[in-house]
Amino acid sequence: MNLRSVQLFRMIVRMGSLTLAAERLGMSMSAASRMIAVLEHELKLKLFSRRNRKLDLTPEGREFLQRSQHILEGLERLPEIAAQVRSVDVEPLRLVSTVPLAMAVFAPVLALWQAQKPTASSVLNIETRFDLESKIAAREYNLGIMSLPVENAIVDLDVQPLARARYEFAMSPRHRLAGAETLSLSDLGDAAFVALRSFQRWRQRLDTLSAAEGVGLRIVSETSSTAAALELVRRDLGVMLVDRMHTGLDDDATLKLVPLRPEHWTEYCLVTGTGRRSPNAAAFAEHLRDWLQERCAASPAVAAAVKVTPVTAPRPSARARPAAAS
Repeated sequence: MNLRSVQLFRMIVRMGSLTLAAERLGMSMSAASRMIAVLEHELKLKLFSRRNRKLDLTPEGREFLQRSQHILEGLERLPEIAAQVRSVDVEPLRLVSTVPLAMAVFAPVLALWQAQKPTASSVLNIETRFDLESKIAAREYNLGIMSLPVENAIVDLDVQPLARARYEFAMSPRHRLAGAETLSLSDLGDAAFVALRSFQRWRQRLDTLSAAEGVGLRIVSETSSTAAALELVRRDLGVMLVDRMHTGLDDDATLKLVPLRPEHWTEYCLVTGTGRRSPNAAAFAEHLRDWLQERCAASPAVAAAVKVTPVTAPRPSARARPAAAS
């Protein structure tokens, strides 16, 4: 299939005119018309209806556009990607994570980084867990942070262990159990829980613990957002299982964190595309590790709940089953 014909299809949709699309791509009208006809033949789809010399998307054309939108956008980024490959030594810092880790870890460190390097450029994007792994492997981003294990079975990543974070129960300071030093699931009795949806990682961890201890949970509210769940906790709706890499490492008077008994820990890592960490990404990773150590040194509570992992050589990720959402 001719990629230029796919590019032409997208340009027609964008500009609403075959004539304007052909002009933009430096083609004659007749060549553009033939190219679209060939594309329709190859796809075995009628993409446009032709009425009064105007092209309108057919229902098949609209569905093809919707399903292929991310591919078409990727094609437009090919020159940018090629430039990034050529200039890995000077490429901008392109970070990616899920929302909670972006808010609690990447954002504060990036603010410090940019203050020290005012001329540096950076990108901080949010992706689902599965897309995060795939796009780092494809070098769309040059550094990500996530919990272990890496589970996308079709990608190769270099994994640098970063830190371990202890499971804790987040609750309002007004909660009846907020004064406890540690809590087991059974200690919570019939306490109300706020939880993520069943396919998300912290919900899976909670369900695993509940099943292992034979403790039933009274979940009063579910949400797909960790930030929303923590806000509900602050408003006394219930208790949530989480760790400080998700709640943040600064003091928060609106949230009480009580360690789970017995202890369980989440392992976090930094990930890059295999064999291709840029100098900017490597420097930022070192800056991030220093920040974590400083936060632990400044707060005994953080030091007890977060353990920074000593630096080791990055290792390729293991192949595994498809990942659950963070």
